Amino acid sequence: MQLYEQYLVTTAFVIPLYLVTIVLGSLGNGMVIYCYITDKAIYRTFNFLLTNLAIADFIICALFTPMLFSYRINEKAGIIGYTPLCEISLFLSMFSISLMFFLLPLLAYHRKEVMLRPKHPRISLAQARLVIRIFWFLCILAAVMMVLMARREFASSESIRQNMYRCLLINQSLDLYAQVFLGYSMVLYGISIVITVVIYIQIYRSYSSPRVNKSPEERQITKLCFLLAILYSVCWMTFVLVQFLGVFGTYTELHFNLHGISSAIGVIASAVAPLLYAKMIPYYKGRVNYLFKGPNVRQGKEQ
Repeated sequence: MQLYEQYLVTTAFVIPLYLVTIVLGSLGNGMVIYCYITDKAIYRTFNFLLTNLAIADFIICALFTPMLFSYRINEKAGIIGYTPLCEISLFLSMFSISLMFFLLPLLAYHRKEVMLRPKHPRISLAQARLVIRIFWFLCILAAVMMVLMARREFASSESIRQNMYRCLLINQSLDLYAQVFLGYSMVLYGISIVITVVIYIQIYRSYSSPRVNKSPEERQITKLCFLLAILYSVCWMTFVLVQFLGVFGTYTELHFNLHGISSAIGVIASAVAPLLYAKMIPYYKGRVNYLFKGPNVRQGKEQ
């Protein structure tokens, strides 16, 4: 297995993004999860869906990105390719990214129901919980399938580097594993993005209707969900496009560095998302203010 050199410019680009993702993303998404667990007042369909998205993001930030960071900052970390951490990393990344793209169209559908059928939205909290259970099962199944395929290759491979590349979602040729990985990714991303776009177009076209929900808060939440769809789609599609560039033709050192850059762009979405929650949703904005300014912040404003 050829040893590829990581450019200094690549290191300078990815390390800060990885660190921001690990620290900011873990804290931000952890706060969203904590709020839902401890505050029954927000037990609503939207908060439940958003919390599941935060769970997927937390896994990316707190568990998967440290693997990327350790390898990109020190090649000797490739020894992880001989440990169970390699398969765990692959499982967590596949599960989390799958859950993200299962949730995007569900969030869009929920916003459509709230905006266009405000009095009788079709998706209740109980229904959302059932759908999410199905999504979790499908995501776990997909992740297990990829891990089993990877382990089959690991058994016949003597290269630590090959193992580590697989567990960091790097493919170097269009072998069977890469075909399944890219095929699954493109189908999942493609269907998710198409459904999400169609739903938001329907919402946009209906905005002038007198029956549309006029609540400023609900319109703000719909705008947030639309921005989240753009954020995840752009960041992770960049990673998939780099994958395609690497497997068609000859894999080069440039592809290796582009993989690092695109992975940093992908994971940073999970750190940006909670910032959007704190900026656009009054509840989370209030929790952040309480955390940093104390319980008297509201009293001070009222006075």
